[in-house]
Amino acid sequence: MRRIKCEGERIGRAGDILRCGSLAYRVETDWAKWPDQMEHMTALNCCWGADGFLYVVTGKPDAPVVVFDRDGKYCRTIAQGRFGKSHSVSCTKNGTLLLADAHKSAHVIKEITTEGKEVRVFGTQGVPGDSGYDFDYLETLQKRGESPTGTRWNKNAASNARIDSIRRRGQPFCRPCGMIMTPEGEYFAADGYGNCAVHHFDADGVYVTSWGAPEDFRVVHSICMDRLGRLWVADRENCRVKVFDTKGNLLAVAEGNLSRIGTVFADETYLYAAELDGGVTLIGLDTLEVAAQLGVPGDGVFKAHGICADDKGNLYLATNKANENNLIRLTRIE
Repeated sequence: MRRIKCEGERIGRAGDILRCGSLAYRVETDWAKWPDQMEHMTALNCCWGADGFLYVVTGKPDAPVVVFDRDGKYCRTIAQGRFGKSHSVSCTKNGTLLLADAHKSAHVIKEITTEGKEVRVFGTQGVPGDSGYDFDYLETLQKRGESPTGTRWNKNAASNARIDSIRRRGQPFCRPCGMIMTPEGEYFAADGYGNCAVHHFDADGVYVTSWGAPEDFRVVHSICMDRLGRLWVADRENCRVKVFDTKGNLLAVAEGNLSRIGTVFADETYLYAAELDGGVTLIGLDTLEVAAQLGVPGDGVFKAHGICADDKGNLYLATNKANENNLIRLTRIE
């Protein structure tokens, strides 16, 4: 099992430029042109479709997916009323979108068209997997005079208590965080807010198997597959990324100078680990070594809950903020 040491020097931005080694990006906080009624919309995650549009999830029932063109111009909103809390979005080889609904009473992942039409539902609406998860567990701890597990970055007692309540790996789903489709058409899901599992479904959407346990993961927050067929999984509260084959065998762990991992995304060259408390770490897919660590944890601007890249290597950060920095473009400088 390979250890990927994320221990490089971290440098904040200088003016509008974010640089690390040979990589440099221009920071554009106003790239996305939100309509007036969405001026302070929250952006949780995003992906570029094969149709050339950027699909952004907001977590809002009345605007679960907002669509932008390549110039950052607002185009349309889709899937209104279909999600309690749209948490993540990924594009499939079939041109559809996979969205996890992280609402406390949803427990489903939906595949929809780019027009918002429902194609397939994974899980059963309103029925959680039996992981022991208790949304109100903080009250139980307080009645016993106990405190939830403390972590360096997460100071939210209710959030930490909910994670503590997870006793075992449950069946799909309990407040899932994300799903991808592989080039072969199979599906892998990160079931993390109320579970501790990676789930595998075949190309027909039939459940195959799962792996994970409370001691393995503390919020399975995101999953992606690289061009070599490896699965990268964000172990958010443990501030690390785990790498598996499609059978669940552990191949590598990336850890060190990282904050909580919001999203993992891979292009042809790099794995991008978006850090929820500030920054982005790039790992070379061929070398399995850190290529750059952009930004410094604690930086209020670069709190990256979600990330994706376009075909020119520009990065798009969804910051989980309801302000002008909710969707940031980092334009690659050659």
